[in-house]
Amino acid sequence: MSVYVAFVSGYFVLFAAFHAWLLVMAALETRRHTGRLRETSLRRTIRSPLTPPISILVPAYNEEAGIVDSLRSLLALEYPSFEIVVISDGSTDGTIERVVEAFDLEQLRRPTPPFVEHKPVRAVYGPRGRLNLLVLDKENGGKADALNAGINFAEYPLVCAIDADSVLEQDALVKAAMPFLDDPVGTVATGGLVRVANGCRVERGRMMEAALPRTALPMFQVVEYLRAFFGARTGWSAVNGLLIVSGAFGLFRKDAVIAAGGYNTDTVGEDMELVVRLHRTMRDQGRPDRVVYVPDPVCWTEAPETTRVLRRQRRRWQRGSLETLLMHPRMLANPRYRSVGMLGMPALLLFELLGPIVELSGYAVAVLALLTGSLSGEVFFLFLAISVLYGLILSFGAIAIEDASFGRHPGWDQLGRIMLFATLENAGYRQLSHLWRLEGFWQLFRKGEWGAMERTGLSQPEPEAILGKEVGLR
Repeated sequence: MSVYVAFVSGYFVLFAAFHAWLLVMAALETRRHTGRLRETSLRRTIRSPLTPPISILVPAYNEEAGIVDSLRSLLALEYPSFEIVVISDGSTDGTIERVVEAFDLEQLRRPTPPFVEHKPVRAVYGPRGRLNLLVLDKENGGKADALNAGINFAEYPLVCAIDADSVLEQDALVKAAMPFLDDPVGTVATGGLVRVANGCRVERGRMMEAALPRTALPMFQVVEYLRAFFGARTGWSAVNGLLIVSGAFGLFRKDAVIAAGGYNTDTVGEDMELVVRLHRTMRDQGRPDRVVYVPDPVCWTEAPETTRVLRRQRRRWQRGSLETLLMHPRMLANPRYRSVGMLGMPALLLFELLGPIVELSGYAVAVLALLTGSLSGEVFFLFLAISVLYGLILSFGAIAIEDASFGRHPGWDQLGRIMLFATLENAGYRQLSHLWRLEGFWQLFRKGEWGAMERTGLSQPEPEAILGKEVGLR
């Protein structure tokens, strides 16, 4: 048993060393990004005729209560040329009626383009005037299927996939599109920063006041999001090993997505699977496959408020990662796919998929070894110290990068609260999260329903409040 404890301790050290390297890469990449990003360059980008137009895809299912405010907020984004394509995925409420009435739309005669497959589109609505808004009413097929329909009807070369109730900051599109201006041939996708909006004041689809959540569970997720985006995705972007662009806010080159076959409707992790397949398709065709994470454009989204919903979400994420790996096994440790195959996919397997098994089994064996006397108390507490240290390295490093670069949590009270929860998560929350992720393995084999993400709604409550609404989040 002591041998296994030593193995797990070595695993923790390897994890910490690898992610410390990622942190260094993330810090260097963030410094380069902030050096390039100037207010003057943003204004120049907004005015430039070379800035590629974007089709914003908004899949919606029973979004009647908030869809109009969300669309008005999106229509006010700062970007030279864009359209919004709303895809009602078999909504059974008044989603279509609310949008048609609010924006004075009329039904159009428009055939369905044949680029990628999806469920039939029943009706298409467009504006009577010059408003760049298109609404599709299609049969229910899920978020991935709705996005495929949006891709078919999208007019512009870049497509932006967002959740219907996500809140984008005004300059988010401009910042996310900048890698396409820097490298229009090599860049196939970009992703922006997703932040937890719980505790913030949102009115009519606009972020009015940013604040930290008031309850513990969303606060733990704030730490996780900072660690994932600043500590991991920025580093992976620096070495072009990024495997995922968040489904809440991602920008893609439409021709590359069509060449890859669109979103896969047979997985619950369609966002990760598409990015991995983009890497694979581009490399197989001998084309560049740069996927960039931009750490500044902000998309605010609601995080789960209850352990029941969070548990379903984490099981779904783990199952989606497993499905992606099983769908693309030949990319693992394959030098043909460069950093994705040699670094990204092995790290996904070793740290993301096997990590919960190694860590939880290590705790169990260590406690058993201590009780049976085969492990001394000093070695046991050293093991616990190592297990806590490896998480704190990544958490505090990511917090430091975010604070030094963008400082969106001013004041020591907010930073102190984030650091407090980064420490407290080691005393039960992280272990519980690993247990939920282990359940994702079981869900993969039993092929059960992954569950949905229940939201209470970010905007101020209205008479027809969105209580009990369920959508996905990643």
